[in-house]
Amino acid sequence: MNHRRNVLRLAASGFALAALPAWAQNRQTLLITGYAPGGGSDIVARLIAARMGPILGETVLVDNKPGTAGQIGAAYVAHSTPNGSVAFVDAASFAINLALYPKLPYTQRSFETVGVIATLPLVVLVHPSFPAKNISELIAVARAKPGEVFYASSGNGSLMHLATSLFAKNTGVKMTHVPYKGGGQAMTDVLGGQVPLYFCNAVQALPFAKSGKLRALAVTTPIRSKALPDVPTLKEAGVPGVEMVEWNGLYVPAGTPAPAIERLAGALQQTLKMPEVRKSIEDLTAEPFMGSGQEAIAFVNAEVEKMARVVKELGISPD
Repeated sequence: MNHRRNVLRLAASGFALAALPAWAQNRQTLLITGYAPGGGSDIVARLIAARMGPILGETVLVDNKPGTAGQIGAAYVAHSTPNGSVAFVDAASFAINLALYPKLPYTQRSFETVGVIATLPLVVLVHPSFPAKNISELIAVARAKPGEVFYASSGNGSLMHLATSLFAKNTGVKMTHVPYKGGGQAMTDVLGGQVPLYFCNAVQALPFAKSGKLRALAVTTPIRSKALPDVPTLKEAGVPGVEMVEWNGLYVPAGTPAPAIERLAGALQQTLKMPEVRKSIEDLTAEPFMGSGQEAIAFVNAEVEKMARVVKELGISPD
């Protein structure tokens, strides 16, 4: 009799589990990042995964799928089963890729935005041997020597490339682009003085700006960075219209059930409110995004539209 009761109990629990939607049955979420371990997006992904897991009552694992500025990871998630078990952390390249590559294996409609995690500036850095001590002097040097001021970026079509190109256009100067295969290689040559100018991700820029190994002239965000309070914004330095931010968003495949999206969004918002998480993000020179889900969607849509406009205005192509 006891055996029969146990069988009935197991059968009943099985039927109850089967009756739940697929997203509610998941006990593990895979958090994909399209970049190699140790980069900014990977650090942010691991930071939120460690805190979101206990809130969700499940394991959140980070899986790196690097390549082609995040496109490999994005394509993987876009074609994953939309059941709430796979999510994606990407950077500003999410919006840039949509503008730059007309034949991606996905579109913006392939994803649902869960939230925005953080935003951070680019820092205008120059080597100490470079004569400019501020943005006005940088513009003067570039005007006096058209095409002779070289600037680094982490790759053609990167946020750094777009920001520096927009700066050059808005100030009427001509500079020469030196694209690298990643920010690490670019920084090596900037530190060595081979290339004097770099609009650099703030996470990478901060230690060199603080130590004096490189000189910080401005930041590209609308307001000053808390990590570099004495460094003006480009607008304060007399160059408006070059407001560019690096940012990390969280996405799931299109078609993911609304309750699953709301569950992940709620866990993300709870995570970003944790004092230790806020401090960790601020230590990366970033600002946690504390807006609602609708505000996150509006932010991503605005960035996608902005990057499409900038890429077209500058005539930048991926090659």
